[in-house]
Amino acid sequence: MLIMKMKGIFIIYAILFNTVTYSGIPALVEKEINALIKANYYPSMSEAIKDAFRTLFEAKPNLRITSAQLLYKNKEVSLLKAAEIAGVSIEEFKEMLTAAGIEREIEPDKNIDENVEEIIEWRT
Repeated sequence: MLIMKMKGIFIIYAILFNTVTYSGIPALVEKEINALIKANYYPSMSEAIKDAFRTLFEAKPNLRITSAQLLYKNKEVSLLKAAEIAGVSIEEFKEMLTAAGIEREIEPDKNIDENVEEIIEWRT
């Protein structure tokens, strides 16, 4: 999970489940969001918060990259997903990880022998 602080509001953004759980939202902010929901700008609190994050990441792209790097570093997303979150190619994201001093872990395929046997079977 990624915990971001936005003007004193803590929001736990569970990217893996594409859901949002909120905690510590000031009463006035919650009322403002609920007013937008009642005015049919958003169908739910979750959608309003997701839109706020999209807007935040558009205004400050470095935050999107930082979140992607931390999610990858903490093994919460794959390299491919992290690059997608950052909005860059895999190669660009690899370079960003190197520049940030984040080591990539390349895990060997545990089923390599089975995969090789399958390929050999397909070819024969």
